[in-house]
Amino acid sequence: MDYNQYMVLDTKISKNKVNRKNKQKAVPPYTKIDWEKASLLFRKASKTQKGNSKYPQVKEILRVLAAVGGIGLVFAFPGAAAGISSLILGEDSYSSWRTRKIFNQLGRQKYISTKYGENGQVTVKITQKGMVKALSYQLDTMKVAIPKRWDKRWRVVIFDIPDKYKRVRDIFRTRLVQIGLHRLQESVYVSPYNCFTEVEFLRQLYGVAFTVRYLLADKIEDDRLLRQHFDLL
Repeated sequence: MDYNQYMVLDTKISKNKVNRKNKQKAVPPYTKIDWEKASLLFRKASKTQKGNSKYPQVKEILRVLAAVGGIGLVFAFPGAAAGISSLILGEDSYSSWRTRKIFNQLGRQKYISTKYGENGQVTVKITQKGMVKALSYQLDTMKVAIPKRWDKRWRVVIFDIPDKYKRVRDIFRTRLVQIGLHRLQESVYVSPYNCFTEVEFLRQLYGVAFTVRYLLADKIEDDRLLRQHFDLL
């Protein structure tokens, strides 16, 4: 093998090593989440109503388990499924066999884990995969409250999240729009309403508090388009 052939082969080997290394470093977008902080969102959630459903919804079960986080819920076996159903829905519990069926399904999907003790008790915990699912359900309903009167002030969120956190940055941007903020520039978002609590939760949740700033402005130059967007003309 001559020198040129050796260099071509060495280059291919190096590229393969880099590609394997990059694949190993690939992480899900929720890796940076503060899971203890996330559980607070579920504790503040209002009680879910039973509605017309004949069996408990997956989101209801995951919400309750997410609220207690890693502690889990302990029940006397074999009434674990019925016990959690009662906790979620109050006195109007669903049939135990339907609830047990859903819990078995959640277990197979790795959303929850169960541990059986020698004293006949079972501990049910939400897994990180289950927390991601529950968090998606809960965050989808988060919105900035709109007051009856606007106080004529603007809330501005600015950030400079590094490229190495691009996936988290993209999710953070998506959530800002979802809760009601409007994109003014690439990393500048605006709302006429108080959104500090929601923004603070998101920036702590995704671990980007060090690079996200919340500003309160009395005036934004040429804000007609902004006021039009928020129906404030």
